[in-house]
Amino acid sequence: MKKLNIALLIVLCAISAAVNAQGNIIIDRVLAVVGDNVVLQSEVEAQYQQMLSGDNNGDSLPPNAKCRIFENLLMDKLFVSQAQIDSVVASPDEVDAELDRRLKYFISVFGSAEKLEEYYGKSILELKDDFREDIEKQLVADKVKAKIFTNLKVSPADVQDFFNRIPEDSIPYFNSELEMGEIVMFPTVNAAEKKRSREKIEGIRREIIEGADFSVKAITNSEDPGSYLDGGSLGVISRGELVPEFEAVAFKLKEGELSDVVETPFGYHLIIVDEKRGDKLKLRHILIKPKILNYDLTIVKKTMDSILHELRVDSLSWRDAVRQYSMEEQSKSIGGMMTNPKSGTTYFEKADIDGTLIFTIDRMKVGEYSDVLPYSGVERTGEPKQGYRIIWLKTETKPHKASLDQDYPKIQAAAKAEKQHQIMDNWVNLHLDRNFVRIEADSYDCPEIERWNKNRKN
Repeated sequence: MKKLNIALLIVLCAISAAVNAQGNIIIDRVLAVVGDNVVLQSEVEAQYQQMLSGDNNGDSLPPNAKCRIFENLLMDKLFVSQAQIDSVVASPDEVDAELDRRLKYFISVFGSAEKLEEYYGKSILELKDDFREDIEKQLVADKVKAKIFTNLKVSPADVQDFFNRIPEDSIPYFNSELEMGEIVMFPTVNAAEKKRSREKIEGIRREIIEGADFSVKAITNSEDPGSYLDGGSLGVISRGELVPEFEAVAFKLKEGELSDVVETPFGYHLIIVDEKRGDKLKLRHILIKPKILNYDLTIVKKTMDSILHELRVDSLSWRDAVRQYSMEEQSKSIGGMMTNPKSGTTYFEKADIDGTLIFTIDRMKVGEYSDVLPYSGVERTGEPKQGYRIIWLKTETKPHKASLDQDYPKIQAAAKAEKQHQIMDNWVNLHLDRNFVRIEADSYDCPEIERWNKNRKN
C-alpha cells in the first residue's frame, strides 16, 4: 500500500469536507529537487487548500500565496539537505514523541483511533511507519533553523536604527492599547469530598468482587458521560490515548482482571480489560469524580477578597501576589500579564478584549485593581472549571503615531524580524552553492524563486 505523506494527511484531516465540496483534487508531481529531497506539487496544493479553508475562501490571500508556499518548502528541503551534510540527527525518542503528538491530533479529528485506521486502511503502527521519515526530516530541519539564530541579538542601537530608517510618512499609527495583569484562583477538591468519592468507588469494587456485574455498576454509578451508558466501555485503546496514570495500570492488567482504585486528574477509576490485542486493549471503566462544592468556591472568594484588600492598601506587591497565589500558569510565568491570543503580545486593543471584561476595564484607571470577578477556565481534562480573578490595568495608551518611547517592545520585535530575515537570506544564499538544487521548468511562475535557479550546479 502506498505510503502517506504527512502534509497530505494534515490537509485531509483539517479540510477534507471543504476540498470535496469545492471539487478540488490534490495532484502530484515533482516541482523541485534539493539534495536528496523533493518538493511535490501536492505539498504546495495541500498547504494552499488549508490556507483557503481558514481564510473565508481566500478573499484576503495574496496573489502569490502559492509561490510563498513553494519557496518555504524549498527552504525546508534545504535545511534537511544541509542537516544531512552536517550530520544533524534527531534521536529515536524525539521522533517517537513527535509521532505520538501528531497522531493524537489526527485521532482527535477523526474521533477515535479505529476511525482513523478504518479511513486509511492502515493500523496506527503502519501510519507511524509512514510518517517516521517525514517527522525525522522536520525535526532535523528545525534544529538547523534554530542553530542559524543561536547568536541573534537586537541591541537598543539596532532598534533605534530600524526606527530611524522608517520614512516619516510610513510610520505606523496605533490605536489605543491596554496592558492588563491577572491573578486567578480556582478551588480545589476538599479532603472530605475526596474521601467520600474514594469510599464510594471502593464500595463498588467490593460489590463487583462479590459478584455484581461490572457493566451494570458502570451504568448506575459511573460519572463518565461518554461511556456509562455503554457499560463503561472505552472501546479499543492504544498507548498514548489516555492519561498516563490510567494507562500505567491498564496495560499491566490481565484479561478479565479488575484493577485496584486508580486516581487520575479525572477522579477515581476501576478498570477491567476485556481483551488484549498486542499493543491495544479493549476495556471498560467506572469513574467517580470528587466534586467542587459551593463551600470550596466561597473559600476562594474570601481569599481573593483578602488579596485585593492587601493590594489596594499596598501591603502586598503585585509581583508577590502573582507568585504566591495565581493559578493561571501562562500569565503567572510573565508576572501575571495577560497575553493577547490575536497578536501574541501583552497589548490589547479594546476590540480584542472579551465582552464581559471590557465593561470592567472601561471603568478603571491605570494602576487600579478590579473587584474580584468570576472566572471560567479549563481543567487539564478539558472540562470547564469556575474560579475568581483580579484584574490590574497596567497601562493604557491613546491613539498615536508609533514612537520609541511608547512602543519600544513592538519596534524591537519588528527590528528583530528584519534581522532574522536578513540572516536567513544570507544563510540560504551561502548554502545554495553547497547543495544540489533543480527547479523543474514547468513549476509555478514565481519571481520569488529566481535565486534558486541562478548558478546552480545542475
